[in-house]
Amino acid sequence: MTHKIDESKHFMQNRTKPNARGGRPRKFDEAEALGKMQRQLWSTGLSGVSLDGIARSAGLNRPSLAAAFGDKDAIYAKAASEYAAMMDARLSQALEADDLRLALKAAFDTAIDIYTADGADGCFVICTAPAEAHTNPVCQTILEQSLEAIDALFLKRLEKERLLPGAMPVDLASLSSLLGSTLNSLALRARAGWSQTKLKALSDGAVDQVMTILGGSSSSRDPG
Repeated sequence: MTHKIDESKHFMQNRTKPNARGGRPRKFDEAEALGKMQRQLWSTGLSGVSLDGIARSAGLNRPSLAAAFGDKDAIYAKAASEYAAMMDARLSQALEADDLRLALKAAFDTAIDIYTADGADGCFVICTAPAEAHTNPVCQTILEQSLEAIDALFLKRLEKERLLPGAMPVDLASLSSLLGSTLNSLALRARAGWSQTKLKALSDGAVDQVMTILGGSSSSRDPG
């Protein structure tokens, strides 16, 4: 992808957050309620559940839900934003390793752990937004931002390799998109029920290809 992303942005910056609402303090834990609603949306998608169903999943009545979070689109956007911030933090930490091979492997392994932590979930955004993107502008925006930010995260790490002696000229933007596509494929395959072993075999193969392209096939490998 060729879209340019400000590196100061998170994994996916949400432009659809509802405005902060004033009034009396909530009598429930908003973070806990959002987590329950995210779990519901992760299972059903946005169009697969009513606002009443979302409210029930959080143990709230509809007026309380609307007052705290807004409509369905706002709830989905908030859940996606929270998920994206978590992924940004986890993947960024994994990519900090000095050795590129180890950094990429750590990032993919981290994602796989997240995608399979509670069963065949995959990625919250990649596994829910595409089905709605054609008809729902909020989901379309969230999906586009997520894809761009994934590529930007990998590009930021790959650009460090330009500083290494003997590094050959490579289209790093295209390479980062390849890595992003691999991450998205892992999310979908995890949703389909692939085991961690199969997912990690796929990601390890992608890392080998990238290292070969960069001329680093002889770089240090994870002893595991």
